[in-house]
Amino acid sequence: MRVFTSLTLALCLALPAHAQSDRDARLAVAEDYVSATMEGMDMQEFIRQIWQPMVQQMAQNRQTLEPEQIARIETLFSEELTEPLTEVMQAQDEILADLLTLEELEALRDFYNSEHGRSVMEKMPQLAQIQQPMISRVLQAKMPVMMPKIREITTGETE
Repeated sequence: MRVFTSLTLALCLALPAHAQSDRDARLAVAEDYVSATMEGMDMQEFIRQIWQPMVQQMAQNRQTLEPEQIARIETLFSEELTEPLTEVMQAQDEILADLLTLEELEALRDFYNSEHGRSVMEKMPQLAQIQQPMISRVLQAKMPVMMPKIREITTGETE
């Protein structure tokens, strides 16, 4: 009985240490992945994907912006978002370490570091840019239907 109790106690004490070392391993791989993605990331292009749809929406609503105004908007977004978004992107290692298994993280890192993986990831902003107007059109078409329902859900009022 003492042997059984000793083994149980030893196992219980070892599990937290194993869990921490497993997370440490996941975090190390996640850090490698994040480092690789940040190295090839064009943060200004990423930020451009945020403000351009707004400017396009304004143009669709017949609010003409001069090139100088668009340049000022780009500068504003760049100045305000570059640092905090970089911090968000760099902090994703902790999140990834908690969400993914070691094997998944290794596969992600290895894919990103491969020739094809890097190429695919570099093209993702282009995909987002191409899809953004499509997504905007869907939202624009659906919002008149959805807003009364949202108002009903949030206030209990019906039209």
